[in-house]
Amino acid sequence: MTLRRTAALVAAAACAAALTACGSGSALPAAKSAGGKDPATALLSRAPVGKDLPSTPTLERIRQNGRLTAATSDTDPGFSEKNPVTGKYEGFEADLTAMLAKYLLGKPEVKHVAINADTREALLQNGTADAVLSTYKITPERLRKVSFGGPYMNLGQAVLVRKGQSAIAKASDLDGRKVITTAGPSVESLKKVAPHATPVVFQTISQCLQALRDGRGDAFVNNQAVIVARAKKDTTLSVAPFTFGAAAYGIGLPKNDPKFTAIVDGFLRTVEKQGLWKQSWTDNVTPLTKAPAPQPPTPGNAGAAASAKASADS
Repeated sequence: MTLRRTAALVAAAACAAALTACGSGSALPAAKSAGGKDPATALLSRAPVGKDLPSTPTLERIRQNGRLTAATSDTDPGFSEKNPVTGKYEGFEADLTAMLAKYLLGKPEVKHVAINADTREALLQNGTADAVLSTYKITPERLRKVSFGGPYMNLGQAVLVRKGQSAIAKASDLDGRKVITTAGPSVESLKKVAPHATPVVFQTISQCLQALRDGRGDAFVNNQAVIVARAKKDTTLSVAPFTFGAAAYGIGLPKNDPKFTAIVDGFLRTVEKQGLWKQSWTDNVTPLTKAPAPQPPTPGNAGAAASAKASADS
């Protein structure tokens, strides 16, 4: 897939228009729906409940526990952020998590588990989490360890720099520089476009941002959801005017439970068909980007999506 390389993009699904990030400042407050409910509550009231779902080991564990245990971020504005006042999780991926719980259980009962870039596979493998919804890139390597529902969005890599840094205007400008990132796919994507860059790797996004502010690196590379949202919150940072790479993102699931993966794919198809995917993006991401919701990708073959993106990047 070809992403439009304009400043501060949030790339979306194939054939979708690129999303343009807006200037600095805090996210717009959530508007009330016509019925007086906040958007997340109104959305959840319309969310479907799965009918005649097949029995699977993961689904039975979720139902025995009476809740979906989901590994999520609590610091990604627009995607999954814990409201410090209400304690509720808000954002596009937070909405998907709550709607998935309702689809599986008939009620949006979710236990959120803390996560970082290195713990996602382990949380699924040891049964701590039933699902991971945290801008989780589908890669062939990860598919050997876990399964994925989806994809449910496509994103490229973007670059965050300190405001006033104009020397980094294209991907090759990262060559020979210290580039901050988290472990995993972002490092791999960086090496493909800037093989002589020196990755400075941290465990969490917060650590990466602090390192950039402190001058321990020249730029911070991560997926566009993270980059655009963080630039929106921190007026000392800005998004470089280019993107690179393209990747499919999905819901991480336990390995060797294909019926459960099929259930999650069915959930994603349903919320896309009913317009709930688009509405959640509009409620949560559009206030950051000032751009309409893109066309979502078609769920159901995460392995093919990972292979296609890997081929496109090679």
